[in-house]
This record gives sequence, C-alpha cells and structure tokens, in this order.
Amino acid sequence: MIRYTDQERDRTIALAAVMQAVHLVHIIANEGSAEPAAILPLLNSLLVTEADSTETVYGGLEHLDLGLEQLHIQLVKTKTKHQITQIQYAVNLLRLERKLSKADSMMSSLTREIDQLPQHIEYFDNIEHPQVIARLADIYKRTISNLTPFIQVYGEEHHLEKTSNAHLIRALLLAGIRSAIIWNQKGGRYWQFLYQSKKITAITDDLRSELSQI
Repeated sequence: MIRYTDQERDRTIALAAVMQAVHLVHIIANEGSAEPAAILPLLNSLLVTEADSTETVYGGLEHLDLGLEQLHIQLVKTKTKHQITQIQYAVNLLRLERKLSKADSMMSSLTREIDQLPQHIEYFDNIEHPQVIARLADIYKRTISNLTPFIQVYGEEHHLEKTSNAHLIRALLLAGIRSAIIWNQKGGRYWQFLYQSKKITAITDDLRSELSQI
C-alpha cells in the first residue's frame, strides 16, 4: 500500500478537476454538449476564495467523479487519440498557470474580474446563464489566451463554430486554470506525471473508492 500525505491527496483532487475540465471541453467540441452536472461545480469553483478543504472548492468529491475517472484512464490505460488530445490540453493548462503566476499585472486583472462575477451572476440569476458564460469566456480571452502555449481546441467544426459552445469551452478552460492554480499551491509539478505516476494512481483509486461509499 502506498502512503501519501494530505497535500498529495489535495493536489490529486485538483488534477482530477483539471482533467474534468479538459474532458468536458473535448466532449463539447466533438459532440456539441456535455453534462451540466459535471460543468457546474467547475464554474462555481471560480467563485470560491476560501474553503475548508480542496474538495469543498467543488462542492464535494462526488462532483469530480468524471475527472477522477479520466485521470485513472490517463494513468493506467492505453491512450486513444482522444485521450492524448485531452492530456495535451491538461499539460498546457498547467504550463499556462505557471506563466500566469509570473505575470503580475495579468493576475491582478484576472483577480479583479473574478471578484466582480458575483454581482454579474446575481443580475442574471445563475452562473449558467448564457450572459455569465459569455462573460467568463471574455475574461479568458482577454487574459489567459494572450499567454503561450495557446490552447487550440480540436473537434467538429459545426460544434466549434456555435457561439454558445465557444463561450462554454473558454469558461471551462478558465475553470481549468483555477484548478491548476490549486494543483500548484499544493506542490504539483510536471515531473510528477513521470516519476510519481504510481502514487497518483493509488491516490486516484482511493478517492474513487471513497466515492463508491458515498
């Protein structure tokens, strides 16, 4: 049995949230829609500035079931073309977070924008309102999309050309950056994918076991 710390558990949860975000991006780009119940916790995480634990940022571990499943697949199964695309999105989000952390003015701008979101959400009644999603997409476009590496999303052209899908994809990428920030705060580093894959797999399996008991 592999032993692990609370910090390692927390960063695995954050990594699962990143994987959930990129999986949803991939599904929307290729199928035109995704499960709202998996999208909402990620969008809501943008508003959480204080939380008792990492999982409460997402309203509970049960809301990251999809992300934990995708993380497990990436770690232990032979990857398909679609899964390779998703891990590329995830790695690029982690790289963008590192760039963002060094861009003080952009981080300050992003923080101000996020701080104004509750008022915007209150006006439109909920975070899933198209106008709120469009606002999130605009925040991403004016900040993160100006950093490299630029994330090129691949999918079916007729899905990607739909404005509501484009907005939701950018909003989810913004939520992915939020989770990447948590991952880094908890000690997450790129090399762990290569040298700690067994430990990440063990923690992921334990978290999925926890879910099965909820």
